[in-house]
Amino acid sequence: MVWGLVAFAIIQEVVDYSNRISTHGLSITEDLPLHLCNYSLIIATIGLAARKQFCFEFAYLIGTTAALQTMITPSPSGIDNMTYYIAFFIQHALMILFPIWNIVVDGMVTTRGAILRTFMFVNFMILPVGIINWITESNYMYLCIKPNTDSPFLIGEWPWYLLGFEVSALLLMSAACIPMLFLQKWRSTRSIA
Repeated sequence: MVWGLVAFAIIQEVVDYSNRISTHGLSITEDLPLHLCNYSLIIATIGLAARKQFCFEFAYLIGTTAALQTMITPSPSGIDNMTYYIAFFIQHALMILFPIWNIVVDGMVTTRGAILRTFMFVNFMILPVGIINWITESNYMYLCIKPNTDSPFLIGEWPWYLLGFEVSALLLMSAACIPMLFLQKWRSTRSIA
């Protein structure tokens, strides 16, 4: 089943990029997998297949929170046709499904320091993505231009909305860890009984 899900994730990416090629061709400024959700899906897929703790924690803390927020307030820009629209929602649904699979099937939970490790990794990614943005005049991870969406987490213009991203990421990751605490406690009481 896991390898079927991994294959499905790869196939949906192939369909998405094939659609992009046939619609407008690939663009270095728009189509590299450098948005947070792109590499969240990649890391979630690795976490699903390899059951790596860091990949699971990243997928759970960033992937699920970012995917839920993105699905609730999607950005209408760049949605060229129905295939892209469907691929967009499938990609984000998989980002939620994969860490939930790790929790339910594999029994994984977040560990101490998961928020800090995840937060530091995302902030580490800003440097190379920022350099790519500068070289290609692109806007990956929305580091240069505020995304066109009605998200309540986007406050102010550049660079202030980036600070809002940081604060909201910490708040959402902290909220995502609350069920993990209850799950850890529940599992420990079950193992004792």
